[in-house]
Amino acid sequence: MKKTREVALEAIYQINEKGGFSNLVVNSLLNKSNLDKRDRSLATYLIYGVTRRRNTLDWIINKFANRKVKKMTPWVRNALRLGVYQIQFLDKIPAPVACNETVEAAKGRCNRGAIKFINGVLRNIIRNLDQIQYPSIDKDPVQHIRYKYSQPQWLVERWVKRYGVDKAVEICNHLNQVPPTVIRTNTLKTSRADLLEELIGEDAQVEAIERVEEAINLIKYPSVDRLKAFDEGKFQVQGLSSMLVAHIVNPKTDDVVVDLCSAPGGKTTHLAQLMDNKGQIYAVDVHDHKLDLIEENCERLAITNVEKICADGREVSFDRRIDKVLVDAPCSGLGIMAKKPEIRWQKKPQDLLQLQELQLELLDNAAEFLKSGGELVYSTCTITPEENKEVINKFLEKNSDFSLVDLEKEAEEFSLEDYLEDGNLQLIPDDYFIEGFFVAKLIKKA
Repeated sequence: MKKTREVALEAIYQINEKGGFSNLVVNSLLNKSNLDKRDRSLATYLIYGVTRRRNTLDWIINKFANRKVKKMTPWVRNALRLGVYQIQFLDKIPAPVACNETVEAAKGRCNRGAIKFINGVLRNIIRNLDQIQYPSIDKDPVQHIRYKYSQPQWLVERWVKRYGVDKAVEICNHLNQVPPTVIRTNTLKTSRADLLEELIGEDAQVEAIERVEEAINLIKYPSVDRLKAFDEGKFQVQGLSSMLVAHIVNPKTDDVVVDLCSAPGGKTTHLAQLMDNKGQIYAVDVHDHKLDLIEENCERLAITNVEKICADGREVSFDRRIDKVLVDAPCSGLGIMAKKPEIRWQKKPQDLLQLQELQLELLDNAAEFLKSGGELVYSTCTITPEENKEVINKFLEKNSDFSLVDLEKEAEEFSLEDYLEDGNLQLIPDDYFIEGFFVAKLIKKA
């Protein structure tokens, strides 16, 4: 158990102090460890849990320590976060055990005085758990939500203003859940019904998600890459909101399609699937090593109509007619914070306008090579107006040869009427399966 906490502490340190990406840090450290399956699972749970709940943990620590979190040394504050998370949020681990295991894990990183301090603070918190209180939700809802539901203040202020207190709390609750593992049936190889049966035969617990015909919730399973059905290319891991994008593009079998920011290829391969592996897809990405991921996915899924192009999406051009373009633009990622919880601490308000500039440049270039009468779909995995509605409005202001396609029909088809805003879909993470996504469709006038 000590080794498990040591791995978790190292990961938490890298994420909080070095700006590491949770998925990359977790994969790297677990692959180098000799932890068994059960301990790997616990370490992962601790790492993501501490990252999600950082504001709440710091609030509690500051109430019981004689030194503020921001003035502690990095290893001390992250060890305390690890300990407090277990004490406050993990009922299956007795508080004294959590304290002892955390102290043992910190010994390789902290001196004797720091260890004594960590032990003292954790035991003080254990004795006074019933005294933990947060700012009043009636008197100061922003600070209440900020600390109890662990989100940065600037985001909470926006959500309270836009959605109200109750909805803001609901969004935070969903972003603090362990996200479901959703997979997309590869209908080029199998049907959803057959895949469900096969996965059950591999001791997986599964259920169909009715909103999207290919979607399956993988509830309990050995591990994705150990499933025979995965190795045989019968499914792709992909979130439900992400799946909706290709359906809105709605490519035909003889279309020529450009996916302008394509890596790692979830939407690219979904487009190919909807095209019955016919027509032509150009998968563009600026990073060559990310295009290798698309190639690997295409090979596993038996997709042959995708050609990868290493180029900047703001500059790439095509000599042939392009029927449809998907711009799944780089964004703040604030809609997928359940999956990547560190985003809430790494993104700042000033990042949004910088991203908007990039997003508009991508759309402007896509407009150049799209044929007259062609369709342009813009999507992000965020919920900020600066990156979504404002981008579309600014694009339309300077591109009079484009008009907005109302997604009312698509909203009805996928039971998303509540998320329709001015003809666009703005999904917010207020449902277990729905991540925060934005989708708009434009048509180039003939």
